Amino acid sequence: MSSPTTASGAAPCRIDGPLAIEAREFKTFMFPLVGSATADLPAPPGAVQRDGAGRAALLHFAPGRFLAPAPGADLIRHLDALAAAGVGAVFNVTGKWRSIEVAGAGAERLLAGGVDVATVLGHRECAAVQLLDCPVVLTRSSAGFELMVQASYATDLAASLERIRASSR
Repeated sequence: MSSPTTASGAAPCRIDGPLAIEAREFKTFMFPLVGSATADLPAPPGAVQRDGAGRAALLHFAPGRFLAPAPGADLIRHLDALAAAGVGAVFNVTGKWRSIEVAGAGAERLLAGGVDVATVLGHRECAAVQLLDCPVVLTRSSAGFELMVQASYATDLAASLERIRASSR
């Protein structure tokens, strides 16, 4: 089955965001992760823990570093408990990150202008990358890709993606 295309042959996609999100970062004091306290963290760098709706809830984006975009109360309590147990430190980084979703059949092609998604996510679920000169944590979503971008870069990244999308029509 083929997907719909635009007049130029490019598959359409949608760019949503940047959206401000509540976020937490958790940094372990030791890596690799050891002990039962860390058993429920996504262990290898690049692993993602997803919520019941399939959205990325906890991204292991660098060795011993986790990003929790839009964390629920249970996840916040869990990270706080890990910090209280001396496993690591939790930081409220609301305001640091913005979320951009690139969705639809042409999403991967759109991102290909800045990163080889298939290679970067070939053996992992998320990755910290530079996308069009912007620091991003990239992961797949049910509709395409979710980009967690540092807030100071978010508007520029969204505008650059929109320019690429518009020029491919």
